[in-house]
Amino acid sequence: NERLELMENSLSETLITFYPLAGRFIEDRTFVDCNDQGAEYLIAQLEAELWNRFILFAKEVVAFSPTVLAVQLNMFDCGGLAIGVPLSHKVADGFVIFTFFQAWAAACRFGNTTEVVTCPSFEMGSLLLARDTDKLKIPVPEEYGVTMVTKRFVFDELAISTLKAKAKAIGEVSRVVVMTAVLWKARILVVQAKHGLLWPSLLNISYNLQRKTGVIARFKTSECKLDFNDSAALLGNSIRETAADCLKTEDADDLFTLMISSMTEIHEILEKNETDICVFTSVCGFPYYEVDFG
Repeated sequence: NERLELMENSLSETLITFYPLAGRFIEDRTFVDCNDQGAEYLIAQLEAELWNRFILFAKEVVAFSPTVLAVQLNMFDCGGLAIGVPLSHKVADGFVIFTFFQAWAAACRFGNTTEVVTCPSFEMGSLLLARDTDKLKIPVPEEYGVTMVTKRFVFDELAISTLKAKAKAIGEVSRVVVMTAVLWKARILVVQAKHGLLWPSLLNISYNLQRKTGVIARFKTSECKLDFNDSAALLGNSIRETAADCLKTEDADDLFTLMISSMTEIHEILEKNETDICVFTSVCGFPYYEVDFG
């Protein structure tokens, strides 16, 4: 129908600007071949109504595919439309993904992306040279396995405000920090119940420095602490220290060295297998809900 045709045409228009997403990822050489083969595009008609509820992730692990971007439009009997877009994290981070969504939505509404969205630049090779990234490949112990469990917990505005007020004794903290502290504390208690004693815990939380120096994941280690304020203080201080370290860097070489140092630390901890590893991420602050296809 007309709506589906508009979605497809606007996607093609957007891929002209985001042309690496229409290429193919060459895994053994770690680069994208910008050959314009295009994205995978599927339309599915579902014999069901669109539920206004949380949809769990699929349990199956998808094997490697050289396709960078895939799109599936899901049509429901009620007339609703759900868009599924798996995009390889080897090629794009969260900030880029949301920028792509905004551009696609703009093309769908206005017929082009250049007038309403800041177009990406792929001419940065002279500033951020290709590097040997073998040191960044962290082997995961076999005993970790691949078990996926998805849970949803809803904290209302009052609960988050109460937690932020409780943490004010240690300074101003964000909702992301207080919620991460709560979940981290819960994880520590679970591990304690499993092993019968407190284990050291390492937390990895990624945050967006895209508009300054790029996205850096810095790993911090600490002995397990059960006090909420201690956890929130550790998180807040770690984020501020990491941001300060990134701002002190003078060039891409310094940033790469900072990344290698962090990855080496987590690699050494993984090899010992004596520390619980927690990985957190947040989409707070990203323009996800501002995407409007018209």
